[in-house]
Amino acid sequence: MPSPSAPPSTDTSPTKTEDSSSPRLFAAGSKGLRLSVATGWVRALLGAAAVLALGRIIDAVAGGDSPTSLLVWLGGLLLARSLLAAIPPLAAADTSLRVEDDLRRRILDAVLSLGPRPGKRTGNLVSKVTEGVEAVGALAGTFLPQLIAGISIPILLAVVVATVDPLTALVLLLVLPAIPLLLRLMERRFAAVSARYRETADELAARFLDGLQGLRTLEALDQAEAYGDAIAADAERLRAETMGLLRVNQLALLAVDTLFTLGTVVIAAAMAGLRLTAGAITTGEAVAIVLIGVMLIEPLTQIGRFFYVGAIGRAAAAQVKELLGLARSDRESAPTQGGTAAGMVELDDVTYTYPDGTRAVEGISLRVSPGERVALVGSSGAGKTTLGHLVLGLLRPQSGEVRVGGRAVLVPQRPFLFHGTVADNLRLARPDASDDELWAALDAADLAEAVAARPERLDAAVGERGLSLSGGEAQRLAIARALLVDAPVVVLDEPTSNIDLESEARVRAALHRLTEGRTVLIIAHRRSTLAGVDRVLVMEGGRLVSEVGPDDLDEAMTPGEGRP
Repeated sequence: MPSPSAPPSTDTSPTKTEDSSSPRLFAAGSKGLRLSVATGWVRALLGAAAVLALGRIIDAVAGGDSPTSLLVWLGGLLLARSLLAAIPPLAAADTSLRVEDDLRRRILDAVLSLGPRPGKRTGNLVSKVTEGVEAVGALAGTFLPQLIAGISIPILLAVVVATVDPLTALVLLLVLPAIPLLLRLMERRFAAVSARYRETADELAARFLDGLQGLRTLEALDQAEAYGDAIAADAERLRAETMGLLRVNQLALLAVDTLFTLGTVVIAAAMAGLRLTAGAITTGEAVAIVLIGVMLIEPLTQIGRFFYVGAIGRAAAAQVKELLGLARSDRESAPTQGGTAAGMVELDDVTYTYPDGTRAVEGISLRVSPGERVALVGSSGAGKTTLGHLVLGLLRPQSGEVRVGGRAVLVPQRPFLFHGTVADNLRLARPDASDDELWAALDAADLAEAVAARPERLDAAVGERGLSLSGGEAQRLAIARALLVDAPVVVLDEPTSNIDLESEARVRAALHRLTEGRTVLIIAHRRSTLAGVDRVLVMEGGRLVSEVGPDDLDEAMTPGEGRP
């Protein structure tokens, strides 16, 4: 079994490839991206061939020859080009969807790997997983093909022009770098505006989610309207940033259309006229050069039209890459873990500091024998919960080792229940559990009778975050879920502190059945929780400062934690 500081990761190939180097955001959509670009090349060459055929038709008519075979050839080229037109949009959509699906899976893996991150708002993460990932998908499916086409297709067409007149092709090739250089100059401005846009969008999502989750509190404090005004202010800032982004994009379009598009067409027409006058090319070839000049600028102008998609996508990609990079660094920097006996918990000089610099656990060494019941007490902020999270594998130590023999399961103060049914929440612990096994777990948690009394029984909805259950029922459902895990180590984070006295007795009985024969680490906030423990460890400032026996509870409890 894996130790807590090295939780198992999902065995998905995209995540594995991402671990080997910097996160590759577009790997899942590479096939569609290549198809889209290749199709664009073929369509461009077919279009150029059609234009050359048109030029030969003009020369044939001017020379009194029959253009019938050329007309058939022209029709075939145009038909083939039209049929291929359906492929790039489909390939772009497939690329975007594959990239989005892959990134959401990898972000979930990263979040599970990193564990709780103090200072990081849930709404920000939701924004990255939804709108941010969609922006990266659009970058991969829409902008990148246009960017590659805008750089490569003009070169291909210039080569085609070289078959007609090398000098004209050389002049056009000298003009081509103008638009990439122009857009490159504007990229810094785009980057600043798009970064502010992403930050503002993330902040709006975070504030909106906070408001939904805390709606009852806002209403109780009569602050719902004021909070709504704050959301409206964030929405207005997002609108302003969006308009700023569009203004910069329109400036890019204006520059591309006026300075480059018009200039390239004029240069192509001028060269065609000069070379025709010089007798270097025919009338039909001159027409073909002008038409290919128009075709040559189309993929480049598409870059300008979709530049805002690229700007937003690049800003979102930077955020996603940072998150995936943090997860990779976290896995790579994890200490080497050794095996230990089933039910054993060992910490060897463990230190953990939160990202904001708060030192939560410092130099803790601890050994809990299989079947032992150990309580952690101390004032608020002493590091008890952080130490429990290290044992559970929700956090990784910056130094030292955490070794646990087998899995560890948590029963917290406020268990999280997912929207769905009783059975859905139970099978999170064991997806293949039968109904009989679910009822056995509910019976052991003293909840079977309450569930059986509901018409839907195991299919009874628990509501969002378990709101359709009482506090005691929610706690006992969490205990039933923990029973299905059948872990040799149980971490209790004061699971009876938020329920009434009647429910507390039933929860305690369920906890007794859960912890019987298992190693138990109790994060204690009240003296009543310490009954039946083998020893009590006192924490202060992230350190273990003393250890007392179960008969010396008064020494372990501080005035704020239940001492009489």
